[in-house]
Amino acid sequence: MKKTKLFLGIAIVAFAFSACDKNGSDSGKDYISEIVGTYSGEFANQSGLKSGNIGTADVVRVNNQLQIHCYGDLMDTTFMMDAFENGDSIMVCDTGEAFEMQYGHMGNGGNHMMDMHSNQSEWQHHMTNDHNSEDMHYGGFNMTNHTFEYMFRMMEGDSAYYIVFNGSKN
Repeated sequence: MKKTKLFLGIAIVAFAFSACDKNGSDSGKDYISEIVGTYSGEFANQSGLKSGNIGTADVVRVNNQLQIHCYGDLMDTTFMMDAFENGDSIMVCDTGEAFEMQYGHMGNGGNHMMDMHSNQSEWQHHMTNDHNSEDMHYGGFNMTNHTFEYMFRMMEGDSAYYIVFNGSKN
């Protein structure tokens, strides 16, 4: 009888944790599979003028992060990003050492789940917990239009300039 009650108690606790997990960190991850794919588009300069340079971005999922390979006549680069839900957009941010190099401080990491206490989006939660107000972000995915835009910070001597990739999912 005691073994049955113990088993039933363990089963109830396991079910409760399973239900919480479905409403927690993994519930928002389905959007990553929606943005995985190939985006065809163009590179432009920072003022939005088209450069006529065709580009492609291949987006693949690696665990709960995105590996983005962006290439064309102007560049060929591959980088890892964290993805965060923000309404009809998925915002991206550097991860690990790239985060520290970009922002000069470490992020808290693991902010991919909804902040249940304040009903913040994943992105708002990430911004509150991992960033200073002056931190800049460079792009993301529009879920409605199925597009990806990313601004690459380039250096020429001591001067920074930006090249923007804007592509639509194939």
